[in-house]
Amino acid sequence: MGIDRRGAPPRHRVWPPARAGLLAGLLAVGALSGAAAAPDQAKEPAPVVRPPLVDKWLPNDWWTPEQVVSGRLNDDDYDDLAVVVQRRIEAPEDPKFPRGSRALFVLYGTADGRWRRGELVPGLLPCGECSSALSGTIGAALFDLRITPDGVLELGWVARDRGTKAVRLTIGWDRTFRALGLYVDEVQLLRPRGGRSRVRRDYRAGRMWVDGVAEDMPARFIPIGEVSASQY
Repeated sequence: MGIDRRGAPPRHRVWPPARAGLLAGLLAVGALSGAAAAPDQAKEPAPVVRPPLVDKWLPNDWWTPEQVVSGRLNDDDYDDLAVVVQRRIEAPEDPKFPRGSRALFVLYGTADGRWRRGELVPGLLPCGECSSALSGTIGAALFDLRITPDGVLELGWVARDRGTKAVRLTIGWDRTFRALGLYVDEVQLLRPRGGRSRVRRDYRAGRMWVDGVAEDMPARFIPIGEVSASQY
């Protein structure tokens, strides 16, 4: 793991879990050297701490970690976490989101090596029962997420809804609003009786493409708290 293009080494490093539902991994903290060590020079192991426990911020019986990725999401020099959490059991106190609902939870890294709570966005991904229609089980629901080297969160899923629908969202930091917002969304639909359509909208540029045909639309900032899988 080397120094990225912003010129500073990441403060945190998280290894993704081997299976969904576990927030496992190691966080390596410390400065990185750009020069390789000599063959006969002993390398000192980097200090290691445990990953943060999501239940420090969220009730564990409401939201269970399912997948986590790390990278820089805001404009500081410290790695952040994007965690997909799922409601494994019913929560009568919060009936709006039934069992199987998913949420995106963000933790921001800080200068002292700790974590600061960020956004919790229930419903940003489809519920497990909905997106598992292709795979047959809740645990194998089809979604993916990653943080790119330039600090963009890419989130996508595949589900059946009047055909096979693939949705991909591109989320990033807005320096004016000092918050995460929706940059781009893209929806591709394969219809049961043949045919397909594709819509792509770039909210920062104020452009959209419908089956490859471009047109203008109003540019605007959409905070991630206003984005829901039900909109697609």
